[in-house]
Amino acid sequence: MRYRRIAQLAETLGRLPRRSDDGVLPADVSWVADQRRAPRLSTRQQWLLTLLPGWDEGARDGAWFKRAEDLRRFVREYGRRPRVRSADPTERALAYWYSRQHSAAEKGLLGPERVEALSYALRDLRPD
Repeated sequence: MRYRRIAQLAETLGRLPRRSDDGVLPADVSWVADQRRAPRLSTRQQWLLTLLPGWDEGARDGAWFKRAEDLRRFVREYGRRPRVRSADPTERALAYWYSRQHSAAEKGLLGPERVEALSYALRDLRPD
């Protein structure tokens, strides 16, 4: 049902809805963002998303790999994983992102390219 509502909005707007658009529910915009972050989508889900005006699968992958690069830079600079209990909100956000990705990888929900990117990002960890 949410997909149909978003598809109608996107068709009317000629692009994906934004929070600043009149009549757009914040939950709908969040749903689109959640689809971009989802570690695994079925083939049917991916196909339906590609039908939305303004959907760019490359942007989804690009955002994920940019975040993996942020993790790599953090690990290289500090020699450790980011901490969820950090006072720094940027570090905390990165720690939550990494935690979700690590969990997805352990459950076999991340594709091999993403698993490899996470491994690469952590290569500069200092031994405990």
